[in-house]
Amino acid sequence: MFSVQRALIAALATAAATLGMTSPAVAAPLVPVLASSTSTAESDLVWANEPTGVPGPAGTLAAPPWGACGNSTEENKVVRTFSGTSRRLWTLRCGGPLHSSTPSWGYRHILWRHLGDFERMAAGTNQNWRDIADLSMDSIAKDPDAWGDAGGGKDCRSRLIYLINTSNGQVVRTQIVKQISVFKGANTSDIITAYPASAQC
Repeated sequence: MFSVQRALIAALATAAATLGMTSPAVAAPLVPVLASSTSTAESDLVWANEPTGVPGPAGTLAAPPWGACGNSTEENKVVRTFSGTSRRLWTLRCGGPLHSSTPSWGYRHILWRHLGDFERMAAGTNQNWRDIADLSMDSIAKDPDAWGDAGGGKDCRSRLIYLINTSNGQVVRTQIVKQISVFKGANTSDIITAYPASAQC
């Protein structure tokens, strides 16, 4: 990269000399511009719900506050409710079983089993794992790409989210995110888990 910059500067200096200009006046301003144009600041990368370069209503940079789940917090405490299509609600609860080292549903399961998955997605951005988990579940609730039966009375919903370089509006990467939930009646489902996946439901 630097050899290309040096060659370009030398060519400009030669052209400037031909025109009777001094080379420093031409070459000096080019170096920082060329160096900065190829770098991507962490703050320029953001996961969003649409490939537009600007996060939409369900794709904000930071997640809204979640309810706290302590070691002894009851399993059914609501962490966050996601409003979906047709007045349906998806509820993330603390989950459990309580005090389990391998919780099987809810926030505790996502924290235990998929924290690392979401942290890897957050790397290189100014978002944290919870921002991306929230974006995933909120986007799935509002506009899933696919849905189907997950067996055992559970349903599966999934969709694509987008890693955007906001400095140029380019899509850097896409990722399928998946959510498994169970219908609880009255248009409400409890979220069992959510995670990055390799295929849609």
